[in-house]
Amino acid sequence: MNYSKSNKEIIVITGAGQGIGKAIAKNLNNKYDLFLISKTSNCQKTAEEIEKNSIKNKSIKRKIEYQKINLENEINLNLLKKKINFKKYENIHLILCAGIVDPYKESFKKIKSWNKVFKINLFSNIFFINFFLKLLKNKKKQSKIIVFSGGGAASSFEKFPIYSASKTALVRSVENFSQMLSKKNVSIFAVAPGAVKTKMLKKVEKISKVGTRSQIIEVVNFINNCFKINTKFLNGKLIHIRDNLKIIKKKKDPNYLKLRRIQ
Repeated sequence: MNYSKSNKEIIVITGAGQGIGKAIAKNLNNKYDLFLISKTSNCQKTAEEIEKNSIKNKSIKRKIEYQKINLENEINLNLLKKKINFKKYENIHLILCAGIVDPYKESFKKIKSWNKVFKINLFSNIFFINFFLKLLKNKKKQSKIIVFSGGGAASSFEKFPIYSASKTALVRSVENFSQMLSKKNVSIFAVAPGAVKTKMLKKVEKISKVGTRSQIIEVVNFINNCFKINTKFLNGKLIHIRDNLKIIKKKKDPNYLKLRRIQ
């Protein structure tokens, strides 16, 4: 692996073995070291692809590490500390992309299916956030926690009720975390990327219609832009990648783009 002597920040990405997580990992600014996580060994392939590109460009010096973790099982996140000494970094960021849809048609009738989807879509994200909060101690520089929620939280998803419920719970958790972290320099918000062409989307399209389509490059550009600005004004919100951030910044209503009833 390519070990960095200069990078002072690291980004941890879950779901980095395929789809959106992989695309983001391959296109992030080189000033960040990377720790890639996925259920399969695909995260290793992603790391190797990035490493190969780094070798071609000798000016790039970064550390790229990976860890295979099955998010369906109880997670021992202390394993991550054996891979990387997080304390040496001035700042740590999280991009949480791991997620699945309902296993099969009418799987909502079985509690086993609810447990499986919620473990990955909700509980694993909460585990990761709680684990890394202990390490986010730099109050001068903003840490970012970007949680991919999917369209299931933005509207009802008739054919995928478990997915929709888990993502809605995830967005509410992000809101609560944002309040808990209000006095710390940690920006946490949820992102709805739209219908991006991935393996998951192919599965969804066989059963149900999808919403607004997005290109993977739009997602990548949005994330890169978030790392160029202070995202405090996005705290606790659910953002679509095509939302105008300048307009959002001007809004005074604290409940704007949050899960609230219209009364």
